[in-house]
Amino acid sequence: MNGILGEVGKALITLQAEGEVIIERTEELYVDEIAYYVEETLKGVKAAYKIEELESNVKMKITLQ
Repeated sequence: MNGILGEVGKALITLQAEGEVIIERTEELYVDEIAYYVEETLKGVKAAYKIEELESNVKMKITLQ
């Protein structure tokens, strides 16, 4: 899978398996775009999570609580 769907899917799978995920900007997508859809999914399933910006507009960390 490519694009936003692929990046969000990979992030959610990693988050489920490891309890945290680091999302990085790609050539096509900004980190905020990917994080937005991951966060909306977590809100939808009422999961407790924390978002931490590691590098402005480049890298974010999402951790399940």
